[in-house]
Amino acid sequence: MGNCLKSCQVSANDHQAQLETNTNVLGTDVDAINDAGGRDKQGISEDAEVYKQDIGALAAREKAEITQPQQQQQQQDEAIIADSTNKQLAQFEKTTEMCVTVIEDAAVRGIERIDDGTDAHMRDLDKHATKKMAEISQSQQQVDDGFRKDLKKILLQHHLNSNSTLFPGPFFHGSVSLEYFYVPPRLSEVLNKMNREKNGPEEEETRPITSLEQLLTPDDTTNQLTIITANAGVGKSSFCKFVSVLWCALHGQKTDTISKFAKSFDIQFDSLKNIPYLLYIPLRDIPTGRTHSIEDIIFAHLEIVIGYQDDDRKNLERIFMDERCLVILDGMDESSLSTLKSPKAKRKYSILITCRPWKLAETELPKYKH
Repeated sequence: MGNCLKSCQVSANDHQAQLETNTNVLGTDVDAINDAGGRDKQGISEDAEVYKQDIGALAAREKAEITQPQQQQQQQDEAIIADSTNKQLAQFEKTTEMCVTVIEDAAVRGIERIDDGTDAHMRDLDKHATKKMAEISQSQQQVDDGFRKDLKKILLQHHLNSNSTLFPGPFFHGSVSLEYFYVPPRLSEVLNKMNREKNGPEEEETRPITSLEQLLTPDDTTNQLTIITANAGVGKSSFCKFVSVLWCALHGQKTDTISKFAKSFDIQFDSLKNIPYLLYIPLRDIPTGRTHSIEDIIFAHLEIVIGYQDDDRKNLERIFMDERCLVILDGMDESSLSTLKSPKAKRKYSILITCRPWKLAETELPKYKH
Protein backbone atom coordinates (compact mmCIF):
# COMPACT_ATOMS: atom_id res chain seq x y z
CA MET A 1 0.00 0.00 0.00
CA GLY A 2 2.67 2.22 1.02
CA ASN A 3 4.63 1.51 -2.06
CA CYS A 4 1.57 2.09 -4.13
CA LEU A 5 1.06 5.53 -2.56
CA LYS A 6 4.66 6.37 -3.06
CA SER A 7 4.47 5.33 -6.66
CA CYS A 8 1.38 7.44 -7.14
CA GLN A 9 3.15 10.39 -5.53
CA VAL A 10 6.09 10.04 -7.87
CA SER A 11 3.74 9.82 -10.84
CA ALA A 12 1.87 12.91 -9.74
CA ASN A 13 5.09 14.85 -9.33
CA ASP A 14 6.27 13.85 -12.76
CA HIS A 15 2.95 14.83 -14.25
CA GLN A 16 3.16 18.21 -12.47
CA ALA A 17 6.66 18.79 -13.84
CA GLN A 18 5.54 17.83 -17.33
CA LEU A 19 2.59 20.23 -16.97
CA GLU A 20 4.85 23.06 -15.91
CA THR A 21 7.19 22.27 -18.82
CA ASN A 22 4.31 22.32 -21.25
CA THR A 23 3.03 25.54 -19.69
CA ASN A 24 6.42 27.13 -20.09
CA VAL A 25 6.59 25.94 -23.67
CA LEU A 26 3.10 27.28 -24.24
CA GLY A 27 4.10 30.64 -22.71
CA THR A 28 7.10 30.71 -24.96
CA ASP A 29 4.88 30.04 -27.94
CA VAL A 30 2.45 32.74 -26.88
CA ASP A 31 5.30 35.22 -26.54
CA ALA A 32 6.54 34.14 -29.97
CA ILE A 33 3.06 34.51 -31.35
CA ASN A 34 2.76 37.95 -29.68
CA ASP A 35 6.14 38.99 -31.04
CA ALA A 36 5.15 37.81 -34.49
CA GLY A 37 1.83 39.56 -34.21
CA GLY A 38 3.55 42.79 -33.10
CA ARG A 39 5.90 42.57 -35.98
CA ASP A 40 3.08 41.96 -38.38
CA LYS A 41 1.07 44.86 -36.91
CA GLN A 42 4.06 47.24 -37.23
CA GLY A 43 4.55 46.14 -40.82
CA ILE A 44 0.91 46.66 -41.54
CA SER A 45 1.06 50.14 -39.97
CA GLU A 46 4.12 51.04 -41.99
CA ASP A 47 2.51 49.80 -45.15
CA ALA A 48 -0.63 51.71 -44.33
CA GLU A 49 1.40 54.92 -43.76
CA VAL A 50 3.21 54.45 -47.07
CA TYR A 51 -0.08 53.81 -48.81
CA LYS A 52 -1.54 56.91 -47.11
CA GLN A 53 1.38 59.00 -48.32
CA ASP A 54 0.94 57.62 -51.82
CA ILE A 55 -2.76 58.39 -51.74
CA GLY A 56 -1.95 61.95 -50.38
CA ALA A 57 0.57 62.54 -53.15
CA LEU A 58 -1.90 61.23 -55.71
CA ALA A 59 -4.63 63.45 -54.27
CA ALA A 60 -2.26 66.45 -54.31
CA ARG A 61 -1.43 65.76 -57.96
CA GLU A 62 -5.07 65.35 -58.82
CA LYS A 63 -5.92 68.50 -56.88
CA ALA A 64 -3.08 70.42 -58.60
CA GLU A 65 -4.28 69.15 -61.97
CA ILE A 66 -7.80 70.29 -61.11
CA THR A 67 -6.78 73.61 -59.37
CA GLN A 68 -4.21 74.85 -61.93
CA PRO A 69 -6.74 75.38 -64.76
CA GLN A 70 -9.06 77.04 -62.27
CA GLN A 71 -6.27 79.39 -61.12
CA GLN A 72 -5.32 80.11 -64.70
CA GLN A 73 -8.95 80.78 -65.53
CA GLN A 74 -9.27 82.97 -62.41
CA GLN A 75 -6.12 84.88 -63.39
CA GLN A 76 -7.48 85.31 -66.90
CA ASP A 77 -10.80 86.48 -65.49
CA GLU A 78 -9.03 88.92 -63.13
CA ALA A 79 -6.90 90.22 -66.04
CA ILE A 80 -10.03 90.72 -68.15
CA ILE A 81 -11.78 92.48 -65.26
CA ALA A 82 -8.71 94.67 -64.58
CA ASP A 83 -8.40 95.55 -68.26
CA SER A 84 -12.09 96.38 -68.45
CA THR A 85 -11.81 98.42 -65.27
CA ASN A 86 -8.79 100.31 -66.61
CA LYS A 87 -10.60 101.04 -69.85
CA GLN A 88 -13.63 102.26 -67.93
CA LEU A 89 -11.39 104.41 -65.70
CA ALA A 90 -9.60 105.82 -68.75
CA GLN A 91 -12.93 106.57 -70.38
CA PHE A 92 -14.19 108.10 -67.15
CA GLU A 93 -11.06 110.27 -66.83
CA LYS A 94 -11.37 111.32 -70.46
CA THR A 95 -15.05 112.15 -69.97
CA THR A 96 -14.19 113.98 -66.75
CA GLU A 97 -11.46 115.99 -68.51
CA MET A 98 -13.90 116.86 -71.28
CA CYS A 99 -16.48 117.94 -68.71
CA VAL A 100 -13.90 119.97 -66.81
CA THR A 101 -12.75 121.59 -70.06
CA VAL A 102 -16.33 122.39 -71.00
CA ILE A 103 -17.01 123.78 -67.52
CA GLU A 104 -13.79 125.80 -67.55
CA ASP A 105 -14.54 127.19 -71.00
CA ALA A 106 -18.05 128.06 -69.88
CA ALA A 107 -16.65 129.62 -66.70
CA VAL A 108 -14.11 131.64 -68.69
CA ARG A 109 -16.79 132.81 -71.09
CA GLY A 110 -19.04 133.56 -68.14
CA ILE A 111 -16.26 135.45 -66.36
CA GLU A 112 -15.46 137.32 -69.55
CA ARG A 113 -19.09 138.26 -69.90
CA ILE A 114 -19.16 139.25 -66.24
CA ASP A 115 -15.92 141.22 -66.68
CA ASP A 116 -17.30 142.88 -69.79
CA GLY A 117 -20.51 143.67 -67.96
CA THR A 118 -18.56 144.85 -64.90
CA ASP A 119 -16.27 147.00 -67.04
CA ALA A 120 -19.24 148.49 -68.82
CA HIS A 121 -20.96 149.06 -65.48
CA MET A 122 -17.79 150.58 -64.03
CA ARG A 123 -17.47 152.85 -67.05
CA ASP A 124 -21.06 153.90 -66.58
CA LEU A 125 -20.40 154.48 -62.87
CA ASP A 126 -17.23 156.43 -63.66
CA LYS A 127 -19.11 158.55 -66.17
CA HIS A 128 -21.89 159.09 -63.67
CA ALA A 129 -19.42 159.83 -60.86
CA THR A 130 -17.42 162.16 -63.10
CA LYS A 131 -20.61 163.92 -64.11
CA LYS A 132 -21.74 164.21 -60.49
CA MET A 133 -18.28 165.38 -59.40
CA ALA A 134 -18.33 167.97 -62.17
CA GLU A 135 -21.79 169.06 -61.06
CA ILE A 136 -20.70 169.17 -57.42
CA SER A 137 -17.49 170.96 -58.38
CA GLN A 138 -19.44 173.41 -60.49
CA SER A 139 -21.95 173.89 -57.71
CA GLN A 140 -19.13 174.29 -55.18
CA GLN A 141 -17.37 176.68 -57.52
CA GLN A 142 -20.55 178.71 -57.80
CA VAL A 143 -20.85 178.72 -54.01
CA ASP A 144 -17.19 179.66 -53.66
CA ASP A 145 -17.49 182.36 -56.30
CA GLY A 146 -20.55 183.74 -54.58
CA PHE A 147 -18.83 183.56 -51.19
CA ARG A 148 -15.69 185.27 -52.49
CA LYS A 149 -17.66 187.97 -54.27
CA ASP A 150 -19.72 188.61 -51.13
CA LEU A 151 -16.60 188.61 -48.91
CA LYS A 152 -14.83 191.15 -51.09
CA LYS A 153 -17.94 193.34 -51.24
CA ILE A 154 -18.33 193.16 -47.45
CA LEU A 155 -14.65 193.98 -46.86
CA LEU A 156 -14.78 196.97 -49.22
CA GLN A 157 -17.82 198.32 -47.42
CA HIS A 158 -16.40 197.57 -43.98
CA HIS A 159 -13.11 199.37 -44.65
CA LEU A 160 -14.89 202.42 -46.08
CA ASN A 161 -17.22 202.56 -43.09
CA SER A 162 -14.80 201.76 -40.29
CA ASN A 163 -11.24 202.48 -41.46
CA SER A 164 -11.44 205.53 -43.72
CA THR A 165 -11.38 208.23 -41.03
CA LEU A 166 -8.89 209.54 -38.49
CA PHE A 167 -9.09 211.39 -35.18
CA PRO A 168 -6.53 214.18 -35.60
CA GLY A 169 -6.50 215.24 -31.98
CA PRO A 170 -8.27 217.20 -29.27
CA PHE A 171 -8.37 220.39 -31.36
CA PHE A 172 -10.60 218.77 -33.98
CA HIS A 173 -14.25 217.97 -33.55
CA GLY A 174 -14.92 214.37 -34.50
CA SER A 175 -13.17 212.42 -37.24
CA VAL A 176 -11.89 213.55 -40.61
CA SER A 177 -11.55 211.73 -43.90
CA LEU A 178 -8.21 209.98 -44.24
CA GLU A 179 -8.21 210.68 -47.97
CA TYR A 180 -7.95 214.46 -47.45
CA PHE A 181 -5.95 214.62 -44.25
CA TYR A 182 -3.41 211.77 -44.14
CA VAL A 183 0.23 212.16 -45.14
CA PRO A 184 1.94 208.77 -45.60
CA PRO A 185 5.22 208.21 -43.69
CA ARG A 186 8.59 207.19 -45.03
CA LEU A 187 9.35 203.54 -44.35
CA SER A 188 12.73 201.83 -43.97
CA GLU A 189 13.69 198.18 -43.68
CA VAL A 190 15.89 197.21 -40.73
CA LEU A 191 18.65 195.02 -42.13
CA ASN A 192 20.64 194.21 -38.98
CA LYS A 193 22.00 195.62 -35.75
CA MET A 194 25.68 196.24 -35.09
CA ASN A 195 28.09 197.80 -32.58
CA ARG A 196 30.37 200.39 -34.13
CA GLU A 197 32.26 200.72 -30.84
CA LYS A 198 33.19 198.02 -28.40
CA ASN A 199 30.56 197.78 -25.66
CA GLY A 200 28.71 200.64 -27.34
CA PRO A 201 24.98 200.76 -28.10
CA GLU A 202 23.62 198.83 -31.00
CA GLU A 203 22.95 200.73 -34.19
CA GLU A 204 20.52 199.70 -36.89
CA GLU A 205 21.42 199.48 -40.56
CA THR A 206 18.42 200.35 -42.72
CA ARG A 207 17.41 200.88 -46.34
CA PRO A 208 14.35 202.73 -47.70
CA ILE A 209 11.18 200.89 -48.70
CA THR A 210 10.33 201.84 -52.28
CA SER A 211 7.34 199.53 -52.90
CA LEU A 212 4.56 198.00 -50.83
CA GLU A 213 5.47 194.67 -52.41
CA GLN A 214 8.61 194.69 -50.24
CA LEU A 215 6.35 194.59 -47.20
CA LEU A 216 4.08 191.92 -48.60
CA THR A 217 6.57 189.54 -50.21
CA PRO A 218 10.01 189.63 -48.52
CA ASP A 219 13.02 188.68 -50.64
CA ASP A 220 13.90 186.09 -48.02
CA THR A 221 11.05 183.55 -48.34
CA THR A 222 11.81 182.13 -44.88
CA ASN A 223 10.42 185.35 -43.40
CA GLN A 224 6.76 184.70 -42.79
CA LEU A 225 5.84 188.04 -41.23
CA THR A 226 6.60 191.73 -41.70
CA ILE A 227 6.80 193.77 -38.49
CA ILE A 228 6.40 197.57 -38.43
CA THR A 229 7.62 199.14 -35.18
CA ALA A 230 7.44 202.74 -33.98
CA ASN A 231 6.84 204.58 -30.74
CA ALA A 232 3.38 205.56 -29.59
CA GLY A 233 1.62 208.25 -31.60
CA VAL A 234 3.85 208.03 -34.68
CA GLY A 235 1.04 206.73 -36.89
CA LYS A 236 1.21 202.95 -37.12
CA SER A 237 -2.58 202.49 -37.01
CA SER A 238 -3.10 205.39 -39.39
CA PHE A 239 -0.74 203.76 -41.88
CA CYS A 240 -2.71 200.49 -41.65
CA LYS A 241 -5.96 202.35 -42.32
CA PHE A 242 -4.30 204.18 -45.20
CA VAL A 243 -3.32 200.84 -46.82
CA SER A 244 -6.93 199.63 -46.33
CA VAL A 245 -8.40 202.73 -48.02
CA LEU A 246 -5.81 202.52 -50.79
CA TRP A 247 -6.81 198.88 -51.40
CA CYS A 248 -10.48 199.91 -51.55
CA ALA A 249 -9.66 202.65 -54.07
CA LEU A 250 -7.72 200.24 -56.31
CA HIS A 251 -10.42 197.55 -56.25
CA GLY A 252 -13.29 200.02 -56.38
CA GLN A 253 -11.70 201.84 -59.31
CA LYS A 254 -11.77 205.22 -57.55
CA THR A 255 -9.36 207.01 -59.81
CA ASP A 256 -9.55 210.34 -57.98
CA THR A 257 -8.51 208.78 -54.69
CA ILE A 258 -5.74 206.81 -56.38
CA SER A 259 -4.41 209.99 -58.02
CA LYS A 260 -4.36 211.85 -54.68
CA PHE A 261 -2.48 209.07 -52.91
CA ALA A 262 -0.04 208.71 -55.80
CA LYS A 263 0.97 212.37 -55.37
CA SER A 264 1.46 212.13 -51.59
CA PHE A 265 2.93 208.65 -51.33
CA ASP A 266 6.34 208.08 -52.88
CA ILE A 267 6.08 204.28 -52.62
CA GLN A 268 4.76 202.13 -55.44
CA PHE A 269 1.47 200.54 -54.39
CA ASP A 270 0.22 198.91 -57.62
CA SER A 271 0.88 195.45 -56.11
CA LEU A 272 -2.28 195.87 -54.02
CA LYS A 273 -4.26 195.34 -57.24
CA ASN A 274 -3.10 191.72 -57.21
CA ILE A 275 -4.43 191.09 -53.70
CA PRO A 276 -8.16 190.26 -53.83
CA TYR A 277 -8.72 190.47 -50.05
CA LEU A 278 -7.46 192.71 -47.27
CA LEU A 279 -8.23 192.21 -43.58
CA TYR A 280 -7.47 195.01 -41.14
CA ILE A 281 -7.65 193.56 -37.61
CA PRO A 282 -7.12 195.70 -34.46
CA LEU A 283 -5.70 193.11 -32.04
CA ARG A 284 -7.21 194.85 -29.02
CA ASP A 285 -10.65 193.68 -30.25
CA ILE A 286 -9.71 189.97 -30.37
CA PRO A 287 -10.67 187.83 -27.32
CA THR A 288 -7.71 186.81 -25.18
CA GLY A 289 -8.04 183.07 -25.80
CA ARG A 290 -7.91 183.41 -29.60
CA THR A 291 -4.66 185.31 -30.19
CA HIS A 292 -2.10 182.51 -30.61
CA SER A 293 -2.93 181.43 -34.17
CA ILE A 294 -3.14 183.64 -37.27
CA GLU A 295 -6.28 181.93 -38.52
CA ASP A 296 -7.95 181.97 -35.10
CA ILE A 297 -7.40 185.71 -35.07
CA ILE A 298 -8.80 186.04 -38.60
CA PHE A 299 -11.94 184.00 -37.85
CA ALA A 300 -12.52 185.77 -34.54
CA HIS A 301 -12.34 189.11 -36.37
CA LEU A 302 -14.76 187.99 -39.10
CA GLU A 303 -17.18 186.69 -36.50
CA ILE A 304 -17.14 190.08 -34.80
CA VAL A 305 -17.37 192.41 -37.80
CA ILE A 306 -19.26 190.22 -40.33
CA GLY A 307 -21.00 187.56 -38.26
CA TYR A 308 -19.38 184.57 -39.93
CA GLN A 309 -20.00 181.16 -38.34
CA ASP A 310 -17.99 177.95 -38.14
CA ASP A 311 -19.60 176.75 -41.40
CA ASP A 312 -17.85 179.59 -43.24
CA ARG A 313 -14.41 178.55 -42.06
CA LYS A 314 -13.86 175.94 -44.79
CA ASN A 315 -14.75 178.47 -47.48
CA LEU A 316 -12.25 180.90 -45.98
CA GLU A 317 -9.56 178.22 -45.82
CA ARG A 318 -10.04 177.51 -49.53
CA ILE A 319 -9.67 181.23 -50.23
CA PHE A 320 -6.44 181.38 -48.23
CA MET A 321 -5.02 178.46 -50.23
CA ASP A 322 -6.15 179.72 -53.65
CA GLU A 323 -5.81 183.52 -53.58
CA ARG A 324 -3.61 186.16 -52.05
CA CYS A 325 -4.77 188.00 -48.98
CA LEU A 326 -3.18 190.75 -46.91
CA VAL A 327 -3.74 190.33 -43.17
CA ILE A 328 -2.88 193.43 -41.09
CA LEU A 329 -2.63 192.80 -37.34
CA ASP A 330 -2.54 196.24 -35.78
CA GLY A 331 -1.38 196.99 -32.24
CA MET A 332 0.29 193.83 -30.98
CA ASP A 333 1.34 195.84 -27.93
CA GLU A 334 -2.35 196.48 -27.14
CA SER A 335 -3.13 192.74 -26.89
CA SER A 336 -2.28 189.95 -24.46
CA LEU A 337 -0.45 188.10 -27.22
CA SER A 338 2.89 186.69 -26.05
CA THR A 339 3.39 183.90 -28.61
CA LEU A 340 2.27 183.67 -32.22
CA LYS A 341 2.36 180.34 -34.06
CA SER A 342 3.69 180.05 -37.58
CA PRO A 343 1.09 180.36 -40.37
CA LYS A 344 -0.26 177.09 -41.75
CA ALA A 345 1.33 175.58 -44.83
CA LYS A 346 -0.02 176.28 -48.33
CA ARG A 347 -1.44 179.65 -47.32
CA LYS A 348 -1.13 182.57 -49.72
CA TYR A 349 -1.77 185.40 -47.28
CA SER A 350 0.85 187.98 -46.31
CA ILE A 351 0.96 189.11 -42.69
CA LEU A 352 1.77 192.66 -41.59
CA ILE A 353 2.03 193.37 -37.82
CA THR A 354 2.44 196.71 -36.06
CA CYS A 355 3.64 197.16 -32.49
CA ARG A 356 5.84 199.26 -30.23
CA PRO A 357 9.51 198.23 -29.98
CA TRP A 358 9.29 196.92 -26.40
CA LYS A 359 6.50 194.46 -27.33
CA LEU A 360 8.56 193.03 -30.16
CA ALA A 361 11.31 192.14 -27.71
CA GLU A 362 8.87 190.36 -25.39
CA THR A 363 6.91 188.36 -27.97
CA GLU A 364 7.83 184.96 -29.39
CA LEU A 365 7.25 185.14 -33.15
CA PRO A 366 8.08 183.10 -36.26
CA LYS A 367 10.90 184.45 -38.41
CA TYR A 368 10.01 187.94 -39.65
CA LYS A 369 11.12 190.95 -41.64
CA HIS A 370 11.45 194.19 -39.64
